[in-house]
Amino acid sequence: MFTLGEITKACRGKLIGANPDLKVEGVSCDSRSIKRGELFLALHGVRFDGHAFLKDAFKKGAPCALVDQAVSGIAPIIVVDDTLKALQSLAHFHRRRFLIPTIGVAGSVGKTTTKECIGMALSQAFKVRVGCGNWNNHIGVPLNLFRLSPEDQFLVLELGANHPGEIKILSEILEPTVGVITGIHPTHMEGFGSLDGIYRAKLELADFLDQTRGTVIANGNDPELLKRLKERKFNLITFGTSPKCDYFLSRLEAHDGFLQFQVNGAFDFKLRGYGAFNVWNALAAIAVCGHFHLDLKALSQKWKELPQIEGRFQLEKWDGRDIQIVDDSYNANPNSFAQAIESFQELARERRKLSIVGDMLELGQEAKAYHEALGKELAQRGFDLVIGVGPLSRFALEAYTSAYPKGRTAHFQTAQEAGKYLAASLQEGDSVLIKGSHGMRLDQIKTVLGEHFKSSSAVA
Repeated sequence: MFTLGEITKACRGKLIGANPDLKVEGVSCDSRSIKRGELFLALHGVRFDGHAFLKDAFKKGAPCALVDQAVSGIAPIIVVDDTLKALQSLAHFHRRRFLIPTIGVAGSVGKTTTKECIGMALSQAFKVRVGCGNWNNHIGVPLNLFRLSPEDQFLVLELGANHPGEIKILSEILEPTVGVITGIHPTHMEGFGSLDGIYRAKLELADFLDQTRGTVIANGNDPELLKRLKERKFNLITFGTSPKCDYFLSRLEAHDGFLQFQVNGAFDFKLRGYGAFNVWNALAAIAVCGHFHLDLKALSQKWKELPQIEGRFQLEKWDGRDIQIVDDSYNANPNSFAQAIESFQELARERRKLSIVGDMLELGQEAKAYHEALGKELAQRGFDLVIGVGPLSRFALEAYTSAYPKGRTAHFQTAQEAGKYLAASLQEGDSVLIKGSHGMRLDQIKTVLGEHFKSSSAVA
Protein backbone atom coordinates (compact mmCIF):
# COMPACT_ATOMS: atom_id res chain seq x y z
CA MET A 1 0.00 0.00 0.00
CA PHE A 2 2.72 2.45 1.03
CA THR A 3 6.47 2.43 1.48
CA LEU A 4 7.80 4.01 4.64
CA GLY A 5 9.52 6.57 2.43
CA GLU A 6 6.18 7.57 0.87
CA ILE A 7 4.57 7.89 4.29
CA THR A 8 7.45 9.97 5.63
CA LYS A 9 7.30 12.35 2.68
CA ALA A 10 3.48 12.67 2.70
CA CYS A 11 3.46 13.42 6.45
CA ARG A 12 6.63 15.55 6.47
CA GLY A 13 8.08 13.31 9.14
CA LYS A 14 11.40 11.73 10.07
CA LEU A 15 11.95 7.98 9.65
CA ILE A 16 14.01 6.31 12.37
CA GLY A 17 15.27 2.74 12.39
CA ALA A 18 13.97 1.35 9.09
CA ASN A 19 14.61 1.14 5.35
CA PRO A 20 12.40 3.67 3.48
CA ASP A 21 11.63 0.99 0.88
CA LEU A 22 9.90 -1.22 3.46
CA LYS A 23 6.18 -1.58 2.65
CA VAL A 24 3.13 -1.52 4.91
CA GLU A 25 -0.17 -3.14 3.91
CA GLY A 26 -2.53 -0.71 5.61
CA VAL A 27 -3.05 1.84 8.37
CA SER A 28 -4.62 1.31 11.80
CA CYS A 29 -5.27 3.58 14.78
CA ASP A 30 -6.45 0.73 17.03
CA SER A 31 -3.90 -1.60 18.62
CA ARG A 32 -6.70 -4.05 19.46
CA SER A 33 -7.68 -4.73 15.84
CA ILE A 34 -4.44 -3.98 13.98
CA LYS A 35 -3.37 -6.64 11.50
CA ARG A 36 0.13 -7.87 10.72
CA GLY A 37 1.81 -5.60 8.19
CA GLU A 38 -0.23 -2.48 9.04
CA LEU A 39 1.26 0.85 10.11
CA PHE A 40 0.17 1.84 13.62
CA LEU A 41 -0.76 5.49 13.89
CA ALA A 42 -0.72 6.76 17.50
CA LEU A 43 -3.52 9.29 17.95
CA HIS A 44 -4.30 11.34 21.05
CA GLY A 45 -7.88 10.89 22.26
CA VAL A 46 -9.99 12.33 25.05
CA ARG A 47 -9.66 9.14 27.12
CA PHE A 48 -6.56 7.54 25.61
CA ASP A 49 -3.20 8.15 24.01
CA GLY A 50 -2.17 5.79 21.24
CA HIS A 51 1.45 6.12 22.27
CA ALA A 52 0.64 4.01 25.34
CA PHE A 53 -0.16 1.06 23.07
CA LEU A 54 2.89 1.06 20.81
CA LYS A 55 4.31 -2.16 22.26
CA ASP A 56 0.96 -3.91 21.79
CA ALA A 57 0.87 -2.85 18.13
CA PHE A 58 4.38 -4.13 17.45
CA LYS A 59 3.59 -7.46 19.15
CA LYS A 60 0.70 -7.90 16.72
CA GLY A 61 2.95 -7.36 13.71
CA ALA A 62 3.04 -3.64 12.99
CA PRO A 63 6.23 -3.03 10.98
CA CYS A 64 6.37 0.66 11.98
CA ALA A 65 4.56 3.27 14.05
CA LEU A 66 3.76 6.89 13.27
CA VAL A 67 4.18 9.03 16.39
CA ASP A 68 4.59 12.64 17.48
CA GLN A 69 6.81 11.77 20.42
CA ALA A 70 9.62 9.24 20.54
CA VAL A 71 9.21 6.41 23.07
CA SER A 72 12.32 4.79 24.53
CA GLY A 73 13.04 1.37 23.08
CA ILE A 74 10.37 1.63 20.35
CA ALA A 75 11.44 1.46 16.69
CA PRO A 76 11.07 1.72 13.78
CA ILE A 77 9.04 4.92 13.93
CA ILE A 78 8.13 7.92 11.82
CA VAL A 79 8.12 11.07 13.95
CA VAL A 80 5.79 13.92 12.95
CA ASP A 81 4.59 17.16 14.56
CA ASP A 82 0.94 16.07 14.85
CA THR A 83 -0.31 12.52 14.28
CA LEU A 84 -3.88 13.62 13.45
CA LYS A 85 -2.68 15.97 10.72
CA ALA A 86 -0.35 13.23 9.52
CA LEU A 87 -3.30 10.82 9.27
CA GLN A 88 -5.19 13.35 7.17
CA SER A 89 -2.19 14.13 4.96
CA LEU A 90 -1.53 10.46 4.29
CA ALA A 91 -5.21 9.85 3.48
CA HIS A 92 -5.17 12.79 1.06
CA PHE A 93 -2.02 11.40 -0.57
CA HIS A 94 -3.78 8.04 -1.02
CA ARG A 95 -6.95 9.70 -2.36
CA ARG A 96 -4.92 11.39 -5.13
CA ARG A 97 -3.85 7.99 -6.45
CA PHE A 98 -7.42 7.42 -7.76
CA LEU A 99 -8.88 9.41 -10.64
CA ILE A 100 -12.46 8.28 -9.96
CA PRO A 101 -15.75 10.12 -9.36
CA THR A 102 -15.94 10.89 -5.65
CA ILE A 103 -19.19 11.86 -3.95
CA GLY A 104 -19.36 13.67 -0.62
CA VAL A 105 -22.70 13.71 1.21
CA ALA A 106 -23.45 16.52 3.68
CA GLY A 107 -26.57 17.84 5.37
CA SER A 108 -28.49 17.97 8.63
CA VAL A 109 -30.45 14.74 8.15
CA GLY A 110 -30.26 11.47 6.24
CA LYS A 111 -26.55 11.51 5.39
CA THR A 112 -25.88 7.85 6.19
CA THR A 113 -29.02 6.54 4.49
CA THR A 114 -28.47 8.76 1.45
CA LYS A 115 -24.85 7.59 1.19
CA GLU A 116 -25.98 3.96 1.33
CA CYS A 117 -28.74 4.61 -1.24
CA ILE A 118 -26.25 6.20 -3.63
CA GLY A 119 -23.88 3.27 -3.21
CA MET A 120 -26.63 0.71 -3.73
CA ALA A 121 -27.95 2.48 -6.83
CA LEU A 122 -24.56 3.04 -8.49
CA SER A 123 -23.52 -0.54 -7.72
CA GLN A 124 -26.04 -1.70 -10.30
CA ALA A 125 -23.49 -0.65 -12.92
CA PHE A 126 -20.18 0.07 -11.15
CA LYS A 127 -17.79 -1.16 -8.48
CA VAL A 128 -18.52 1.30 -5.70
CA ARG A 129 -16.61 1.92 -2.48
CA VAL A 130 -19.06 3.18 0.17
CA GLY A 131 -17.87 4.60 3.49
CA CYS A 132 -18.22 2.43 6.59
CA GLY A 133 -21.14 3.26 8.87
CA ASN A 134 -21.07 6.86 9.99
CA TRP A 135 -17.30 7.32 9.79
CA ASN A 136 -17.80 10.92 8.76
CA ASN A 137 -15.45 13.02 10.89
CA HIS A 138 -11.80 14.13 10.89
CA ILE A 139 -10.68 10.56 11.71
CA GLY A 140 -13.39 8.49 10.02
CA VAL A 141 -13.05 10.09 6.58
CA PRO A 142 -9.27 9.40 6.38
CA LEU A 143 -9.77 5.81 7.57
CA ASN A 144 -12.40 5.32 4.88
CA LEU A 145 -10.01 6.63 2.25
CA PHE A 146 -7.44 3.98 3.16
CA ARG A 147 -10.01 1.36 2.09
CA LEU A 148 -9.81 2.50 -1.55
CA SER A 149 -8.48 -0.15 -3.92
CA PRO A 150 -7.54 -0.17 -7.64
CA GLU A 151 -10.78 -2.03 -8.49
CA ASP A 152 -13.01 0.80 -7.22
CA GLN A 153 -14.77 2.92 -9.84
CA PHE A 154 -16.70 5.23 -7.48
CA LEU A 155 -16.24 6.49 -3.93
CA VAL A 156 -19.15 7.66 -1.73
CA LEU A 157 -18.51 9.14 1.74
CA GLU A 158 -20.52 11.25 4.15
CA LEU A 159 -19.12 14.41 5.68
CA GLY A 160 -20.27 15.30 9.18
CA ALA A 161 -19.66 18.34 11.34
CA ASN A 162 -20.75 19.98 14.58
CA HIS A 163 -18.55 23.09 14.31
CA PRO A 164 -17.66 25.56 11.53
CA GLY A 165 -14.66 24.67 9.39
CA GLU A 166 -14.90 20.89 9.73
CA ILE A 167 -16.50 20.21 6.33
CA LYS A 168 -13.95 22.53 4.74
CA ILE A 169 -11.13 20.34 6.09
CA LEU A 170 -12.90 17.11 5.11
CA SER A 171 -13.55 18.42 1.59
CA GLU A 172 -9.88 19.28 1.16
CA ILE A 173 -8.92 15.76 2.26
CA LEU A 174 -11.55 13.99 0.13
CA GLU A 175 -11.49 16.28 -2.92
CA PRO A 176 -15.02 15.32 -4.02
CA THR A 177 -16.06 15.75 -7.63
CA VAL A 178 -19.76 15.75 -6.65
CA GLY A 179 -21.37 17.05 -3.47
CA VAL A 180 -24.84 16.06 -2.24
CA ILE A 181 -26.61 18.31 0.29
CA THR A 182 -29.59 16.46 1.79
CA GLY A 183 -31.13 19.45 3.56
CA ILE A 184 -30.49 22.07 6.24
CA HIS A 185 -32.27 21.89 9.61
CA PRO A 186 -31.59 22.85 13.25
CA THR A 187 -28.93 20.38 14.43
CA HIS A 188 -25.77 20.89 16.51
CA MET A 189 -26.98 24.42 17.29
CA GLU A 190 -24.55 24.66 20.20
CA GLY A 191 -21.62 24.28 17.80
CA PHE A 192 -22.95 26.40 14.94
CA GLY A 193 -24.72 29.08 16.97
CA SER A 194 -27.64 29.63 14.60
CA LEU A 195 -29.42 28.27 11.56
CA ASP A 196 -27.37 30.67 9.45
CA GLY A 197 -24.26 29.09 10.94
CA ILE A 198 -25.50 25.66 9.86
CA TYR A 199 -26.09 26.87 6.30
CA ARG A 200 -22.60 28.34 6.10
CA ALA A 201 -21.03 25.17 7.52
CA LYS A 202 -22.81 22.76 5.17
CA LEU A 203 -22.01 25.04 2.24
CA GLU A 204 -18.31 24.58 2.89
CA LEU A 205 -18.73 21.53 0.64
CA ALA A 206 -20.22 23.77 -2.05
CA ASP A 207 -17.37 26.26 -1.58
CA PHE A 208 -14.84 23.55 -2.39
CA LEU A 209 -16.77 22.49 -5.51
CA ASP A 210 -17.09 26.14 -6.51
CA GLN A 211 -13.30 26.31 -6.65
CA THR A 212 -13.00 23.08 -8.66
CA ARG A 213 -16.08 23.68 -10.87
CA GLY A 214 -17.61 20.44 -9.71
CA THR A 215 -21.26 19.42 -9.32
CA VAL A 216 -23.63 19.97 -6.41
CA ILE A 217 -26.83 17.94 -6.08
CA ALA A 218 -29.08 19.63 -3.54
CA ASN A 219 -32.47 19.72 -1.86
CA GLY A 220 -34.59 21.85 -4.16
CA ASN A 221 -37.36 22.34 -1.58
CA ASP A 222 -35.24 24.76 0.43
CA PRO A 223 -35.40 28.27 -1.13
CA GLU A 224 -32.71 29.64 1.21
CA LEU A 225 -30.33 26.83 0.28
CA LEU A 226 -30.98 27.36 -3.44
CA LYS A 227 -30.45 31.10 -3.10
CA ARG A 228 -27.05 30.57 -1.51
CA LEU A 229 -26.04 27.86 -3.96
CA LYS A 230 -26.88 29.99 -6.98
CA GLU A 231 -24.36 32.57 -5.80
CA ARG A 232 -21.62 30.05 -6.63
CA LYS A 233 -20.23 28.72 -9.90
CA PHE A 234 -20.72 24.99 -10.34
CA ASN A 235 -23.08 22.61 -12.03
CA LEU A 236 -26.22 22.62 -9.83
CA ILE A 237 -28.74 19.75 -9.91
CA THR A 238 -31.82 19.77 -7.69
CA PHE A 239 -34.22 17.16 -6.32
CA GLY A 240 -37.53 17.76 -4.57
CA THR A 241 -41.30 17.87 -4.96
CA SER A 242 -41.56 20.81 -7.36
CA PRO A 243 -41.60 20.16 -11.13
CA LYS A 244 -38.99 22.94 -11.29
CA CYS A 245 -36.48 20.50 -9.74
CA ASP A 246 -34.35 18.42 -12.10
CA TYR A 247 -35.58 15.27 -10.33
CA PHE A 248 -38.98 15.56 -8.66
CA LEU A 249 -41.49 13.29 -6.97
CA SER A 250 -44.60 13.12 -9.14
CA ARG A 251 -46.35 10.49 -7.00
CA LEU A 252 -45.81 8.87 -3.60
CA GLU A 253 -47.72 6.12 -1.81
CA ALA A 254 -46.76 4.17 1.30
CA HIS A 255 -48.62 1.02 2.30
CA ASP A 256 -48.20 -2.67 3.13
CA GLY A 257 -44.51 -2.32 3.82
CA PHE A 258 -43.65 -0.70 0.49
CA LEU A 259 -42.86 2.81 -0.70
CA GLN A 260 -44.09 3.39 -4.24
CA PHE A 261 -43.11 6.59 -5.96
CA GLN A 262 -42.69 8.12 -9.39
CA VAL A 263 -39.88 10.40 -10.54
CA ASN A 264 -40.33 13.08 -13.22
CA GLY A 265 -43.69 11.60 -14.19
CA ALA A 266 -41.93 8.75 -15.98
CA PHE A 267 -39.96 6.40 -13.73
CA ASP A 268 -41.77 4.18 -11.20
CA PHE A 269 -39.97 2.83 -8.15
CA LYS A 270 -41.16 0.38 -5.52
CA LEU A 271 -38.97 0.01 -2.47
CA ARG A 272 -39.45 -2.22 0.54
CA GLY A 273 -39.55 -0.35 3.82
CA TYR A 274 -41.40 2.08 6.08
CA GLY A 275 -41.07 5.81 6.52
CA ALA A 276 -42.03 7.91 3.52
CA PHE A 277 -39.18 10.30 4.35
CA ASN A 278 -36.79 7.59 3.15
CA VAL A 279 -37.96 8.29 -0.40
CA TRP A 280 -36.13 11.62 -0.06
CA ASN A 281 -32.85 9.76 0.41
CA ALA A 282 -33.64 7.54 -2.57
CA LEU A 283 -34.49 10.58 -4.71
CA ALA A 284 -31.09 12.11 -3.98
CA ALA A 285 -29.48 8.84 -5.10
CA ILE A 286 -31.57 8.81 -8.27
CA ALA A 287 -30.38 12.34 -9.05
CA VAL A 288 -26.77 11.15 -8.67
CA CYS A 289 -27.45 8.24 -11.04
CA GLY A 290 -29.06 10.59 -13.55
CA HIS A 291 -26.01 12.84 -13.41
CA PHE A 292 -23.82 9.87 -14.32
CA HIS A 293 -26.17 8.91 -17.17
CA LEU A 294 -27.47 5.65 -15.73
CA ASP A 295 -30.67 4.32 -17.27
CA LEU A 296 -33.28 5.27 -14.67
CA LYS A 297 -35.88 2.90 -16.10
CA ALA A 298 -33.48 -0.01 -15.77
CA LEU A 299 -32.56 1.20 -12.29
CA SER A 300 -36.21 1.25 -11.21
CA GLN A 301 -36.57 -2.40 -12.24
CA LYS A 302 -33.45 -3.56 -10.37
CA TRP A 303 -33.41 -1.46 -7.23
CA LYS A 304 -36.01 -3.00 -4.93
CA GLU A 305 -34.57 -2.54 -1.45
CA LEU A 306 -33.74 0.44 0.69
CA PRO A 307 -30.56 -0.05 2.70
CA GLN A 308 -31.38 -1.29 6.20
CA ILE A 309 -29.54 0.81 8.79
CA GLU A 310 -29.82 -0.15 12.43
CA GLY A 311 -32.05 2.22 14.35
CA ARG A 312 -33.46 3.99 11.29
CA PHE A 313 -37.25 3.56 11.39
CA GLN A 314 -37.00 -0.21 11.62
CA LEU A 315 -40.24 -2.04 12.29
CA GLU A 316 -39.76 -4.78 14.87
CA LYS A 317 -42.29 -7.55 15.57
CA TRP A 318 -42.21 -10.49 17.94
CA ASP A 319 -43.72 -13.88 17.14
CA GLY A 320 -47.13 -14.37 18.64
CA ARG A 321 -47.54 -10.72 19.65
CA ASP A 322 -49.60 -8.12 17.82
CA ILE A 323 -47.28 -5.28 18.81
CA GLN A 324 -45.38 -2.92 16.47
CA ILE A 325 -42.11 -1.41 17.67
CA VAL A 326 -40.60 1.26 15.42
CA ASP A 327 -36.92 1.67 16.31
CA ASP A 328 -35.81 5.11 15.12
CA SER A 329 -33.23 5.53 17.87
CA TYR A 330 -30.22 6.26 15.64
CA ASN A 331 -30.53 10.02 16.10
CA ALA A 332 -33.01 12.87 16.34
CA ASN A 333 -33.54 16.54 15.64
CA PRO A 334 -36.78 18.56 15.35
CA ASN A 335 -37.17 17.94 11.62
CA SER A 336 -36.43 14.20 11.69
CA PHE A 337 -38.75 13.76 14.68
CA ALA A 338 -41.60 15.43 12.78
CA GLN A 339 -40.97 13.19 9.76
CA ALA A 340 -40.88 10.08 11.95
CA ILE A 341 -44.18 10.98 13.64
CA GLU A 342 -45.82 11.53 10.26
CA SER A 343 -44.74 8.13 8.95
CA PHE A 344 -45.55 6.45 12.28
CA GLN A 345 -49.12 7.74 12.04
CA GLU A 346 -49.54 6.02 8.68
CA LEU A 347 -48.20 2.78 10.12
CA ALA A 348 -50.09 2.79 13.43
CA ARG A 349 -53.43 4.00 12.08
CA GLU A 350 -56.11 3.07 14.67
CA ARG A 351 -53.76 1.32 17.09
CA ARG A 352 -52.93 2.66 20.53
CA LYS A 353 -49.89 4.89 20.07
CA LEU A 354 -46.99 5.02 22.51
CA SER A 355 -43.63 6.78 22.26
CA ILE A 356 -40.32 6.84 24.07
CA VAL A 357 -38.88 10.32 23.60
CA GLY A 358 -35.18 10.83 24.26
CA ASP A 359 -33.57 14.25 24.53
CA MET A 360 -32.71 15.97 21.25
CA LEU A 361 -29.18 17.15 22.02
CA GLU A 362 -27.04 20.10 20.88
CA LEU A 363 -29.96 22.45 20.16
CA GLY A 364 -28.47 25.33 22.15
CA GLN A 365 -30.68 28.05 23.58
CA GLU A 366 -33.71 26.84 21.61
CA ALA A 367 -33.66 23.36 23.17
CA LYS A 368 -36.58 23.99 25.52
CA ALA A 369 -38.78 25.46 22.78
CA TYR A 370 -38.07 22.60 20.39
CA HIS A 371 -38.95 19.99 23.02
CA GLU A 372 -42.14 21.83 23.95
CA ALA A 373 -43.14 21.90 20.28
CA LEU A 374 -42.50 18.16 20.09
CA GLY A 375 -44.76 17.56 23.11
CA LYS A 376 -47.57 19.57 21.51
CA GLU A 377 -47.17 17.59 18.28
CA LEU A 378 -47.46 14.28 20.14
CA ALA A 379 -50.62 15.59 21.84
CA GLN A 380 -52.17 16.71 18.57
CA ARG A 381 -51.45 13.28 17.08
CA GLY A 382 -53.25 11.60 19.95
CA PHE A 383 -50.42 9.58 21.45
CA ASP A 384 -51.77 7.65 24.46
CA LEU A 385 -48.52 7.27 26.41
CA VAL A 386 -45.30 9.30 26.17
CA ILE A 387 -42.22 8.16 28.10
CA GLY A 388 -39.38 10.64 28.42
CA VAL A 389 -35.68 9.87 28.82
CA GLY A 390 -33.30 12.64 29.88
CA PRO A 391 -33.74 16.13 31.38
CA LEU A 392 -34.84 17.90 28.18
CA SER A 393 -37.64 15.42 27.54
CA ARG A 394 -39.42 16.82 30.64
CA PHE A 395 -40.29 19.92 28.59
CA ALA A 396 -41.91 17.69 25.97
CA LEU A 397 -43.89 15.82 28.63
CA GLU A 398 -45.12 19.04 30.24
CA ALA A 399 -46.28 20.46 26.91
CA TYR A 400 -47.91 17.14 25.99
CA THR A 401 -49.84 16.96 29.28
CA SER A 402 -50.93 20.58 29.02
CA ALA A 403 -52.31 20.05 25.51
CA TYR A 404 -53.68 16.53 26.11
CA PRO A 405 -54.65 16.11 29.80
CA LYS A 406 -55.99 12.57 29.38
CA GLY A 407 -52.68 11.32 27.99
CA ARG A 408 -50.29 9.36 30.22
CA THR A 409 -46.63 10.19 30.80
CA ALA A 410 -43.63 8.76 32.62
CA HIS A 411 -40.06 10.00 32.94
CA PHE A 412 -36.75 8.22 33.47
CA GLN A 413 -33.06 9.06 33.44
CA THR A 414 -31.93 5.94 31.55
CA ALA A 415 -33.07 4.00 28.53
CA GLN A 416 -33.08 0.72 30.48
CA GLU A 417 -35.55 2.09 33.03
CA ALA A 418 -37.78 3.44 30.26
CA GLY A 419 -37.64 0.11 28.44
CA LYS A 420 -38.76 -1.81 31.50
CA TYR A 421 -41.66 0.58 32.08
CA LEU A 422 -42.69 0.31 28.44
CA ALA A 423 -42.56 -3.49 28.56
CA ALA A 424 -44.90 -3.53 31.56
CA SER A 425 -47.28 -1.09 29.81
CA LEU A 426 -47.62 -2.85 26.45
CA GLN A 427 -50.91 -4.28 25.27
CA GLU A 428 -51.85 -6.33 22.22
CA GLY A 429 -52.43 -4.01 19.27
CA ASP A 430 -50.00 -1.31 20.42
CA SER A 431 -47.64 0.66 18.20
CA VAL A 432 -44.53 2.21 19.72
CA LEU A 433 -42.16 4.87 18.34
CA ILE A 434 -38.67 5.03 19.90
CA LYS A 435 -36.65 8.11 18.98
CA GLY A 436 -34.02 10.39 20.49
CA SER A 437 -30.46 11.59 19.97
CA HIS A 438 -27.79 8.94 19.68
CA GLY A 439 -26.25 9.98 22.98
CA MET A 440 -29.40 8.91 24.85
CA ARG A 441 -28.65 5.25 23.98
CA LEU A 442 -32.27 4.40 23.19
CA ASP A 443 -30.99 1.51 21.10
CA GLN A 444 -30.78 -0.38 24.41
CA ILE A 445 -34.57 -0.39 24.70
CA LYS A 446 -34.93 -2.98 21.96
CA THR A 447 -32.71 -5.34 23.96
CA VAL A 448 -34.83 -4.79 27.09
CA LEU A 449 -38.01 -5.50 25.13
CA GLY A 450 -36.48 -8.60 23.52
CA GLU A 451 -35.66 -10.02 26.94
CA HIS A 452 -39.19 -9.18 28.16
CA PHE A 453 -40.88 -10.88 25.22
CA LYS A 454 -38.61 -13.91 25.55
CA SER A 455 -39.38 -14.32 29.25
CA SER A 456 -43.09 -13.74 28.63
CA SER A 457 -43.11 -16.50 26.03
CA ALA A 458 -41.32 -18.84 28.43
CA VAL A 459 -43.95 -18.17 31.12
CA ALA A 460 -46.77 -18.68 28.65
